[in-house]
Amino acid sequence: MAKTLLTPLTIIAVSISASLAGFAPVTYASEDDRIKQLEQRIDALEADLIEAKDAAKKVDRVKFSSKTPAPEFVSKDGRSTMNFKGRIQTDYVHADDMYTGKKRELEEGFSDTSIRRLRFGVEGYFARDWEYEIEFDFADNEVDLKDANVTYKGWDDSQLVIGFQKYAFGMESTQSSSRLVMLERSVVDRFAPDRAVGLQYRYVSDNFAAHLGYGVDFGVDDSDEDDVTNPKLSVVNARITGTPIASDGHLLHLGASLLYSHHNDDALETRYRARPSSRPTGRIIDTGKFDAESTMHYGLEAAYQYRGLRLQTEYVKASADQVEDPSIDVDAYYLMASYVLTGEKWGYKNKKGTFKAIRPNKPLSEGGLGAWEIALRMDQANFSDASADIDGGEMTDYVLGLNWYMEDNLKLQLNYVYAEAEYDNPQSNMDDATEQDTNIIQARLQFAF
Repeated sequence: MAKTLLTPLTIIAVSISASLAGFAPVTYASEDDRIKQLEQRIDALEADLIEAKDAAKKVDRVKFSSKTPAPEFVSKDGRSTMNFKGRIQTDYVHADDMYTGKKRELEEGFSDTSIRRLRFGVEGYFARDWEYEIEFDFADNEVDLKDANVTYKGWDDSQLVIGFQKYAFGMESTQSSSRLVMLERSVVDRFAPDRAVGLQYRYVSDNFAAHLGYGVDFGVDDSDEDDVTNPKLSVVNARITGTPIASDGHLLHLGASLLYSHHNDDALETRYRARPSSRPTGRIIDTGKFDAESTMHYGLEAAYQYRGLRLQTEYVKASADQVEDPSIDVDAYYLMASYVLTGEKWGYKNKKGTFKAIRPNKPLSEGGLGAWEIALRMDQANFSDASADIDGGEMTDYVLGLNWYMEDNLKLQLNYVYAEAEYDNPQSNMDDATEQDTNIIQARLQFAF
């Protein structure tokens, strides 16, 4: 960059010297002629200065933002960018005894410290109209691909995502894990699709968004000596969201989702089960395995925000079409309320129909106390269907949360979970009891950029 600027600046300095030297002996010219010649030389110098500034801009450059420690690389013409993203979530969990799995076997209480997520990736633009995203998760001593896709954004109000991606279904499931109110998503996340390879179309306007996608989930067929990759199931998703009220500090979000999954002969096995709002624990409600040709999931969602207050709810119903037996119907919902004690509020991202992260007005680095939030959530799921002879159980969770946002990228979360489950029939491993309850305390330190 220094060499690029040197030539124009040198020209300017030499020109100024020449101007002074040239005008000193010109005593015979008229005053008007001297003024005219001086104006011409000033115009030339201004042109040289503009050229020098343009040369300074037309180089690859690195940009830093106060909102993230990750740099952004920008091409000379501004048409291509690349920046890094990642998140580290370190969890501590203490859980009491509970009975888990289809057989309700005893899981003794435990304390556990682990890396819940360790993600790193890159994203950016190329050729101005294309966006790309690649992200991996390195938790549990494994490398797991999370996203690998490109998005075409050259149309007005429309986008097309191509590649390995998350499919929009519900509000919490679509929301990034780094922006959750509680440590873990609610029980309705059990009905969200896994990532898959395919297409997803987005339409986005000022207060409305629609997603429509098709994807294929691949697995490994071990029937031959050489592993053959075959599609195991195909999914079709649709989600619409809107904000009919978004003014004077009030925001009302409404949405609906649909997910259809078709299973081929290698992926008929289906199962619905759920944990009590904690990842390291076992599942305390479980339908057991059954063969289904297809499943259909329906979801409704609503959220209201006024300043620091946020209310949110979702309901999902699932119907599995068994190969031979009657269809199985299960459902779940949650109710959540949160309040930011220090006055900040959640932002809203219309493109995805989700909330953005809280940014403290006075972070610790500026001598403040950060942002503080309290939250309460109730989850309920019914995984029993007497008409299909399924006794999966009914679970109710109560989650109390406290969040401390120390910086834009650093937060500490604390959750207390009380969970109870009921079953239609006596459970032999529970001394013929039909219900159980347990307590969980968990905390998370998160750094995300």
